Amino acid sequence: MQTALLFIGKEFQINDEFVSYVKRQLLKNVDTISAIVFYKERDKNLFVHIADFAKEYRNLLIVTTYESYPTVSKIIATLYDDTLVAKENFLVPTKATAAESNSFLIEANPSAINLLRVKIGEKLPKILLGLQNESTNLFIFGLDRAQIMEKIDPLAKSYDIGYVLTQETPELHKVFVYNKKYGDLAIFVQNLKLMLPQSMIVAHNVFEYLIERFTIAHKTITFAESCTGGLLASLLTKIPGSSNIFNGSLVTYANEIKHAWLGVKKETLEAFGAVSEETVEEMLRGALKVASADYAIAISGIAGPGGATPTKPVGTVVVGCRGKESELIRTMHFKGDRNYIQYQAAMYGVRLLFEIAKEELF
Repeated sequence: MQTALLFIGKEFQINDEFVSYVKRQLLKNVDTISAIVFYKERDKNLFVHIADFAKEYRNLLIVTTYESYPTVSKIIATLYDDTLVAKENFLVPTKATAAESNSFLIEANPSAINLLRVKIGEKLPKILLGLQNESTNLFIFGLDRAQIMEKIDPLAKSYDIGYVLTQETPELHKVFVYNKKYGDLAIFVQNLKLMLPQSMIVAHNVFEYLIERFTIAHKTITFAESCTGGLLASLLTKIPGSSNIFNGSLVTYANEIKHAWLGVKKETLEAFGAVSEETVEEMLRGALKVASADYAIAISGIAGPGGATPTKPVGTVVVGCRGKESELIRTMHFKGDRNYIQYQAAMYGVRLLFEIAKEELF
């Protein structure tokens, strides 16, 4: 199901953090956001823009300032041949199917529109758009794109399912799946899971899933990060409940800190360098010891743009994961700018964790 997010007001365009806040809240109700668009309050074509989005998208969340709300609410009422009445201390269309403080929902084929009146710096009004169980996200581990499509394609055709496949990092793909006209999403997912019992999860967010499963299993995790600079810890702790499975981690940029905090031997660093499987192995052991955790992920590499050598170009990253009884360490060569390399490295650590901790995670 396609969802669009519209912001009406100039101040939204320069406030990335507030926009991210709205996106996070919306993604609790829908599986994906297909479009995010900004318009000024005085845009002369605002009626046409909103009408076009209402035709193209099943779900439409429109976020307005207090100043732009009167104009936008009138536009929506006009689209539905409706009038505005006072309700919950603000004006809403009479055909609104739900209304709470500063939020109303109006539904009619082919779309549902949720209008919010917001003040930046205050809690967002309740989003009334609901998840219709017509789409979901899958995460598939340990397979490449061709292998995944070989599994999904015949099944998707049988159950009238559409899908969008993207790579988060090598051997970890995200798949957005949705019903077509006669789709049966539940049976499709059930059958695909039977084909990939220890490779696929159904989840909005992989870290939410990790927290849920490790909480049930009473397991904990820690990280030892160098080139990712704490990104893994940040991705995990953005999710409520992370404290159930995470007591802390270490960012060890300098070799001296790797030695002092994690116990990486000076001889190892001198002989093999910081970006080596030998160093990452000792980082893993040190992290498990310091945090008294069940699992650890360690990352050391060259995110760029500087720091490369002839034998270790930008994008060379060693990623490892260790449990009490098993360990995996891989030397990877990621492509992209600094931030994208860091993200791929962090997610590859997650990919290894799902292989090491299969018993708890699948």
